[in-house]
Amino acid sequence: MNRERIIASQLEAEGIDLSERLGQHFLIDEGVINVLAATVIEGSKVIEVGSGIGHVTEALAQRASSVIGIEIDKRFQPILGGIQEKNPRIRFIFSDALRVQFGSLIGRDEVAQIVANLPFHIIEPFMHKLIDLPISSAVLMLGDNVAREFQESETSMNFGKLSLLGQTFFDSRVLAQVPKEAFYPQPRTDAVVIEFTPKDRREIEANPADYIFAYLFRKAGKFSLVINDMKQALVDASQRGGGGDLSKRESHRRDRSNVKRELRQMLGEYNCSRDISVFSNHGRGRGGAIVSQAQALDVIRKMGIPESVLGKPFFRLDNQDIRVLALSVREFYSR
Repeated sequence: MNRERIIASQLEAEGIDLSERLGQHFLIDEGVINVLAATVIEGSKVIEVGSGIGHVTEALAQRASSVIGIEIDKRFQPILGGIQEKNPRIRFIFSDALRVQFGSLIGRDEVAQIVANLPFHIIEPFMHKLIDLPISSAVLMLGDNVAREFQESETSMNFGKLSLLGQTFFDSRVLAQVPKEAFYPQPRTDAVVIEFTPKDRREIEANPADYIFAYLFRKAGKFSLVINDMKQALVDASQRGGGGDLSKRESHRRDRSNVKRELRQMLGEYNCSRDISVFSNHGRGRGGAIVSQAQALDVIRKMGIPESVLGKPFFRLDNQDIRVLALSVREFYSR
């Protein structure tokens, strides 16, 4: 019996009608399931979001030391309970993934990964949850339209908040193009599997533009205006005077970064020798003058960011605002 028939019979036996709102489209292509399983680092802990009937969970568990599956739909509890009983390395949490504190599931110095098949409406808040999470990678199955947004540059009209968030905190690579026929039932669009590898803090701090964007995202949800947060980011950066030593966990993530990123670093795309305290002509390097709020404001004015963008809270910026902001900041630091 093929995978589609097995899934259909399981759903029929439990009387489950799948929900389009929850994005319940189950992967039936064995090749793509193998791609997901191959991303698991031997002996790591995997947190899977959207376990469904658990067939992908079982594939992930073949290489992982443990798998924690998060499933919002309690109708799958009988099926998943049976899987958990057979495999002690697997356990399930029945909850909304956006309410789960992922950090509490990861032990100190534990190698952890995320694997998720996400419905469209939770992608942005889910990506916010991954910021600064101590993971080695996040492998996400995304609709092809959303996946393209992560790859856009600031010069593209399709560049938006997801693009900026993804490029600020992660290096990404496409692992597989997945046709809609690879799912049961078929979704409306094709999908893409993307691996996101977190940048460590020193890498972000070594890039002035990324440091500012990271500060804005970490403050997202607060009602402070963009101009005030940017001023504080510049002041904080000057006071930090560069990053300290990498933590053990950050060193581990760095060592597991993909070859593409390492090559970019060798070619100097990330100018890691730049002193984070030199964010403007007022900076004098380590031990020099601390950038004041007034000096920071002068730097921001030179960036040419419109008042219509500076005068809003960051979380209220639309994609056009985000594009203007990203272009202005990156062009300023590329001069």
